Amino acid sequence: MISVTGATNNYTLQPTLLEKHSRTLSWLSATMHWKSELRFYQMMLNDARPSMTSVVFKAEIDDLENQVLYFLLEGIEDMRRKLRHHESMLARMLEARAEWDTQYYKEHDALMESAASLAQNIDKLVDALRQCLKGHVINK
Repeated sequence: MISVTGATNNYTLQPTLLEKHSRTLSWLSATMHWKSELRFYQMMLNDARPSMTSVVFKAEIDDLENQVLYFLLEGIEDMRRKLRHHESMLARMLEARAEWDTQYYKEHDALMESAASLAQNIDKLVDALRQCLKGHVINK
């Protein structure tokens, strides 16, 4: 790859690295959105719990709450840690002017697939939360 240097003789990001950097930052932003959204649903579940009478509904709420807690405390935080580490790898790679480091590219693709998979799982959970809470409101 040919890198372009600016007037300061520092590297500017190549289009492929800029795209990877941008995609990583987008996933980091998404993790913050997921945390906020799941906290919102967690509060909704807490508000719905006192008016529950059905044992089945209570079990469903417990299961959903456990999933929310897992994603809030482990799943999302683990992804954020990996994304931040990935960004620091990019910074070190650029400082060392080692843009040919193929390991970074391989890890990037795997990390992006992992983030997409996490996004799908969270979307499924949010859909389940919406359905559960919608059912609760209708049955009130």
